[in-house]
Amino acid sequence: MYIRKTIAGLTASAMLAAMAACSGNHGWKVSGTVEGGADSTIYIEGSTQGGWFVMDSVTVGSNGSFAWQAQEAAEIPSVFRLRMADRYIYFPVDSVEEVTVTARVPAFDRGYTLSGNAAAPLFATVDSLVNTAIDKSGAAGALADADLKKSLNLIINRDTTCLVSYYIVGKFIDNTPLYNVTNKNDLRFIGNAANTYKTRRPADPRAAELEQRWLAGRRATGAVTGTSMEATMADRPVVDLKRYDANGTMHDFDKVVTRGKPTVLSFTRYTSDASPALTAALRKVYDTYSNAGLEIYQVSFDANEIDWKRSATNMPWISVWNSPADGVEVLLSYNADPVNGAPVCFVFNRNGELVERVSDPDNLMGAVTKVM
Repeated sequence: MYIRKTIAGLTASAMLAAMAACSGNHGWKVSGTVEGGADSTIYIEGSTQGGWFVMDSVTVGSNGSFAWQAQEAAEIPSVFRLRMADRYIYFPVDSVEEVTVTARVPAFDRGYTLSGNAAAPLFATVDSLVNTAIDKSGAAGALADADLKKSLNLIINRDTTCLVSYYIVGKFIDNTPLYNVTNKNDLRFIGNAANTYKTRRPADPRAAELEQRWLAGRRATGAVTGTSMEATMADRPVVDLKRYDANGTMHDFDKVVTRGKPTVLSFTRYTSDASPALTAALRKVYDTYSNAGLEIYQVSFDANEIDWKRSATNMPWISVWNSPADGVEVLLSYNADPVNGAPVCFVFNRNGELVERVSDPDNLMGAVTKVM
């Protein structure tokens, strides 16, 4: 049993990285130890649009160690893999860093560790979760494992590396995609991965690749294709969201969204240039639907409490402050941008179910009207 991963869209950068190790190399490096692997051959493989190709090979030393260095840096963060016999370890590379692997044989692709960049340990975690599900229930059981999907979806929602989400939604188990574009819930998370790339690495070819995959799924499921991509999580993220308003009253979002009323969760920075347009759109839906029970729970991520209070005291809805000390876990859980803080809203129905993500204020009224 093995996991097949197809990476598309990597061409020139992967080919440059494929140069064998030689004097004067200045590229990324992969090294580590393979317990019980002395004198075994490890193949380093890269990928192109057509699939995987062998870049080079190394022989594991008598002490179990190995090392290989590319001639060129990786132009964009990319996925590579090590192959020993018919077992694979996938790992992420960015620029000229070194990725370190610890593994053992015969279970080369089980129980290994990766380090060297932020994405590497997550790659190992993802494959550990998938392999555990396969070992427990077989390939078919893993593909249908709701708990596995829930764990992977949480990683996707919190991913700031882009590459981890890309790896997850592109994973295959026995030639079957783990995330199927014809499944509406799976498609949402493919959209999340695409949104992460569009926000953080818009020039990366995988941003366009994932968006096209998402659009293909939209067409396959009969959904109307709009001019912008608004994917959202399949479920409300499990994250602690209890914050204080300007009067010192604590508001628990979980309690607000489960009152049996339609709810809008809004993330913003009042000091951002985009805030006035969002505030105007929120006021319009509030004036239209507040008497019908609409709740608005707005979280401000302004760095300065005074700036937040100055605006929050004028808001007729729940307005709370997420201080710098609170961190950005909430934003990461909702796959929102923690760096630039672009305003975004999430619309929930009366059952507390997340039904739509809205980043364009002009679309907010239509989204709210659907759940009233």
